[in-house]
Amino acid sequence: MRTRSEDFPRLVSVIEDDRIRALFTERFLVATEIFDEMVDAAAWRILDESGALPKQSGTLLSDTLERHPARTRAALRFLHRKLLDSRLLDRDGDTYRTTERRPGDVAALAAELRETVPEAAVGAEIVDLLVQEAPAFFRGEKSGEEILFSPIRLPLWFRYFSNDNLLYRINNTLGAEILGRVAPERAEILEVGGGCGSAAEAALRQLGAGVARYRFTELVPTFARRGERAARAAASSDTAVEAGKLDMTKPWADQGIAPASFDVVYSVNCFHVAPDLDAVLAEAKGALKPGGAVVVSECLRPTVLGRPIYVEFIFDFLESFTTVKTDPLKRPTHGFLTPEAWKASFAAAGFEDVTIWPDVDEIAKRFPDFFVGVVVAR
Repeated sequence: MRTRSEDFPRLVSVIEDDRIRALFTERFLVATEIFDEMVDAAAWRILDESGALPKQSGTLLSDTLERHPARTRAALRFLHRKLLDSRLLDRDGDTYRTTERRPGDVAALAAELRETVPEAAVGAEIVDLLVQEAPAFFRGEKSGEEILFSPIRLPLWFRYFSNDNLLYRINNTLGAEILGRVAPERAEILEVGGGCGSAAEAALRQLGAGVARYRFTELVPTFARRGERAARAAASSDTAVEAGKLDMTKPWADQGIAPASFDVVYSVNCFHVAPDLDAVLAEAKGALKPGGAVVVSECLRPTVLGRPIYVEFIFDFLESFTTVKTDPLKRPTHGFLTPEAWKASFAAAGFEDVTIWPDVDEIAKRFPDFFVGVVVAR
């Protein structure tokens, strides 16, 4: 059931910080709820058309997984768990079965999103792409990377990883808000995994002349060129903007990042794909000046709920998202981390003060679909 307009003020009142609360608009909530329903509809259709939808009499998930290539199994598990969470499937141990409920229609929900919140509609194009290509993926004919990130798809991702996309912009605006509170005056900031530059754009406009030096880094050349242009266009004339390639999985000092040279290491929706998160956090710590901070804006999975979140739907088709080093406490699963996992990971890396803005776990007690936060580690 969707949130009624009259209930929205009560719902967001659980966010105590006025400036953070103002970032989460009713339009954002409407878009997330439509998108969540669209993911359920897409998950059902994909499983059905791939021959992986459980029978009403029950199907062993282990049998379903066994029939499909190994690289597709993370996506299969997500699709089953997502439909279970939405009560479209029921479960008894390893046996899944369909319930009496049925999802909406993908095309109808995409049309509703385009009409109601057009600034969030680009995500529907990616969902539709996956619906069309998923059977080939589950047959092992195409990888998720080939489907989603072939050269002809790049314009789609330029629009998705943009501040014009309401559902993506929130990580950038919340990250910029917290960055402005953490960074010292005339800060030197290193951004890791800057993508197409939307995070840099939001941060540099928020901080203005408060930034002395901003080093934008990105590994993918096509994204890096767009990101550098965006950063330079958004920066104050008093800010020195640098740009370079950085592979976060390799020693940073060997790539031109001098030890103890930045006040803040900043990243938006990047660190969660690190194959070895411990190694990346150690590199980030080494790049900080004494007293510096790592600021990570991410989708966060509430610790207490242990449920799939719709934002993982697209990325669970990518091996770069699912093939990571896990740990029972620091990183129990691939994908987006919980607040407690972030705290444990940063603590293991030697950070003594780790704060989540806002308190996602506390908010989730009354607003279970709240998945956005910023981790600050010193």
